[in-house]
Amino acid sequence: MACFGALALGAALIATLVILVDPYDSGRFGPFAIRGVADRNPWTANVSRARDTQFDSAILGNSTGQLLEPARLDKATGLRFVQLVAPGADPRGDLAILDFFARHHQTIRALVFSIDQPWCSQAVLPLSKDPFPYWLYEGGTLRQLGHLFTWAALDRSFQRIAIARGARQPVRADGYWNYEELWAPGAKHPTAAEPANAAPFRGKVTDHFPYADMLAAAIGKFPREVAVVLVMPPTFYTIVPVPGTRDAAVHAACREAFRSIVSGRANSNLVDYRVDNALTRDPANFTDLVHYRAAIARRIEQGIAASLRDGQGAKIDF
Repeated sequence: MACFGALALGAALIATLVILVDPYDSGRFGPFAIRGVADRNPWTANVSRARDTQFDSAILGNSTGQLLEPARLDKATGLRFVQLVAPGADPRGDLAILDFFARHHQTIRALVFSIDQPWCSQAVLPLSKDPFPYWLYEGGTLRQLGHLFTWAALDRSFQRIAIARGARQPVRADGYWNYEELWAPGAKHPTAAEPANAAPFRGKVTDHFPYADMLAAAIGKFPREVAVVLVMPPTFYTIVPVPGTRDAAVHAACREAFRSIVSGRANSNLVDYRVDNALTRDPANFTDLVHYRAAIARRIEQGIAASLRDGQGAKIDF
């Protein structure tokens, strides 16, 4: 009996600790008001960044938007960007982050989305077995409490206590992380090869892209003055759809589906960087088939800034 009593007391103390500390900086708990997180997992760390009111603009999407640097976009546009990409997440996870960001900001000036291959799926993909933490972005207080009694939450609680004591630095508030710190230039790149042969295609593809419909519904809730730039990120040339093939037709149809989202919206644009040119043929510009390096990131940032200034009339150098 005494053993059960000790376990119950220990559980109550742990529950009290995580409620007081608010391990993910969600704003639902934490009377101590500790600022920032040391969390290296963007899926959970983004909940802290997305409610930070020092930012009025956001970069969202998969890891193919990770190398876009908020500080550079700030300097080029006069806006205040935060990185909210969620590497490996389903587009529905990105939309959950967008909704959370919107609910915590009275003023939003610009949104940038990296529209990579998962967004062009022609069917809604099944959720993975290691699902995105929707409970953190969409759940009510009781639902969140149900996920705080875990080792992960306890670990992040101790991280935030260390931040409060000055024993640990929080990660960057703007969410930028350069994956070239792990994959140094020259140390990792794709292998040049001829693109695979594909059969000619003269048919029509369906123009149904469910994630485009979801994004259109989400963007439609924002005032017309909120600028939206959709970036179709570059890939290494070996996986760029060959003109005249079915893959090229699907990509073109997907591009038009997403272009319709920004059509008529001021200072907004869709920029398709998925092309075969000198930049995408240089292995030194990529870490793998889909993750580009800094030289390309800087070009994309210039294209985003030009789009936010001139909308669909922007001149894009790529």
